[in-house]
Amino acid sequence: MKLNSISPIPEDDDELHLPELVYWASLGDVAEVEKRLANGVDVNQADEEGYSALQAAAENGYLDVVQLLVSKGADVQHKAPYTALELAEMAEQTEIVNYLKSL
Repeated sequence: MKLNSISPIPEDDDELHLPELVYWASLGDVAEVEKRLANGVDVNQADEEGYSALQAAAENGYLDVVQLLVSKGADVQHKAPYTALELAEMAEQTEIVNYLKSL
């Protein structure tokens, strides 16, 4: 699943059918991600293909969301079929690559 500028993200989740945390992370909405986590949503929530919120944020270039998810215990080694680091590298998200490598 590719949720970046190549594939525009719909304004609502009706087309995507993503789990809520993955959806908000893919949009880079820190406030909504924080809200979902505060309401008890699993930080490692993933879609049907195993694509996690951390992977969505990393691939789409949202460093603040990546840092938040990692601080809340997101599994940085989760692979489906790529890790968040691998997705960030493929998407040339240098800041996120550097951050994830620093962990």
